[in-house]
Amino acid sequence: MDKLPPETARHIVSYLTKRTDVASLRLVSRTFAILGAELLFHTISFHPSYPSLSRLRKISQHPHLAHNIRELVLDLPPIRDLIWGPFVRHLEAEGIDISDSTKRIPEAFRLLTYHVDQYSKLQTSGDFASMLGEAVRGFPRLRGVLMKENNERDRDYWLSQSGLTLGCNGGFNYRIELSAELHGYSGSKDHYRAFAALVDAVYYAGCKLDTFYVDAKVDPRMFFDNTVRLERAGVVFQNCRVLGLKLDIEDSMVEHLIKTPLFNVILPSSPNLQSLTLQFGISCAREAIPLSTIFGSKHVWPRLQKVSFSFIDMEDRELYAFLLRHKSTLRELSFSMCSLYAGRWDDAMMFLRQNLGLVALRLDPLFELAGEFDYLCESELKMMEDYVVNGGKCLPLRED
Repeated sequence: MDKLPPETARHIVSYLTKRTDVASLRLVSRTFAILGAELLFHTISFHPSYPSLSRLRKISQHPHLAHNIRELVLDLPPIRDLIWGPFVRHLEAEGIDISDSTKRIPEAFRLLTYHVDQYSKLQTSGDFASMLGEAVRGFPRLRGVLMKENNERDRDYWLSQSGLTLGCNGGFNYRIELSAELHGYSGSKDHYRAFAALVDAVYYAGCKLDTFYVDAKVDPRMFFDNTVRLERAGVVFQNCRVLGLKLDIEDSMVEHLIKTPLFNVILPSSPNLQSLTLQFGISCAREAIPLSTIFGSKHVWPRLQKVSFSFIDMEDRELYAFLLRHKSTLRELSFSMCSLYAGRWDDAMMFLRQNLGLVALRLDPLFELAGEFDYLCESELKMMEDYVVNGGKCLPLRED
């Protein structure tokens, strides 16, 4: 099998979609072992726990595996899951069954306390940053980083940030409250620590990334008094073609955010930027964060093709100015839960049709703060998309 032409062997491997099948094929020959490793280790997912970070670090210590890694995915399940899963496995390993008897509840509770303490230690001791940094230094071909919040069961936020309880038949509960002071609202402080660890790890490893995408809410207040980390983030982002940031902004942060150079430091330093996704956690107050504050009034990304805005309030003239600066390259545009505090979306759609050569436009509910009007009808949104992209004959009629 090792005598197969490389292109033939690679073609065979390309048909495999299951990781188990790829792992089995790697046992056939040295050629398939090498090609299978390229596929299996192209993207590595991990989450904030000692076992997961230890596995990542061990992979980095094996050059024949580490050189295949092009993308890291930091998966952020709810804090409850990060603690509860290892705890349940520990119960099974110790042979402790608390479903039929309460006699071993105190012993089980001590194990639960241990796992809560381990998670908190990881967040506060610097172990997360040091273990991640050591691993990233061993990935010479790393080109992409994704940080995502995993809420597959669509649970309410309080399940991420509440306590953990062991119940007894007699009605007495052993309960551990997860510290909001330590972990933040729905884990927001943990998310920032994870984001900071990723930035620092990539910065000190000297990786030149194509992609840095954050799909988990990060509290931007953590940036305000840390200009050093802001500058590191700017260095990490400067070569990115794809950049996504999801910031958990509240009204109380607005004044501070306007005064800080947050965006002017980390965004304008990306001359190769082709795709930008920017989401604020909530829609802020009218005129809260002007686009000129976010991007600057004159800055241009010369290769920008795709922009996605979510939960951002805009003034129509600033939006038009931003779009006109990128009209020669911009081809895809998305607005989700965005508001115009001056101007009308009808006029904005006409502007898009007349001035931009868009091939894709995606619209979710849009708001006009001045008129307190929102587009809730999906058919109207589709009609507006078709009007801009395909030259539909008219916009949906609406009452003033």
